[in-house]
Amino acid sequence: MDYRALGRTGVEVSPLCLGAMMFGAWGNPDHEDSVRIIHAALDAGVNFVDTADVYSAGESEEIVGKALAGRRDQVVLATKFHGSMGEESGISLIHLAIAFVIRHPAVTAAIIGPRTMEQLESQLGATEVELSEDVLDRIDEIVAPGTNFGPADAGWSNPDLEPAARRQRAPARSARAF
Repeated sequence: MDYRALGRTGVEVSPLCLGAMMFGAWGNPDHEDSVRIIHAALDAGVNFVDTADVYSAGESEEIVGKALAGRRDQVVLATKFHGSMGEESGISLIHLAIAFVIRHPAVTAAIIGPRTMEQLESQLGATEVELSEDVLDRIDEIVAPGTNFGPADAGWSNPDLEPAARRQRAPARSARAF
């Protein structure tokens, strides 16, 4: 299989991405069969898998997790959060995502892509959002602090993410907390 550069990250991904939406109650409820499908795709050279917490109420992510055990470093895993996280935090998902990213010590800049002036104005509102510890805990359940996503990162430890300093965000610019 040919691989393509993922932007300028140095990571190479397959031109095919295995979508995991139909693993679990929404499609194939047989976990073992779903794991076999994922393994077959990986064995065929697919190294890009997409899932989300909303797919089969999180069951898809559980299946993908089982299938990637022992092979996680071979896969680029894309996920999204939706479902109740946005609703429980009381803010839009775009504000949740941007607020998290701009306060994360390991992220240099949040990349936003508004198509209209209204979208830009809406996205800029996220700079004033401060996320509660409960919301940050939910995000950490999806991707633990200090997770390395590529082999090039293996063994490197960002001092901002050492246990004592994990999740220490830059202070918000306003007192609004969600």
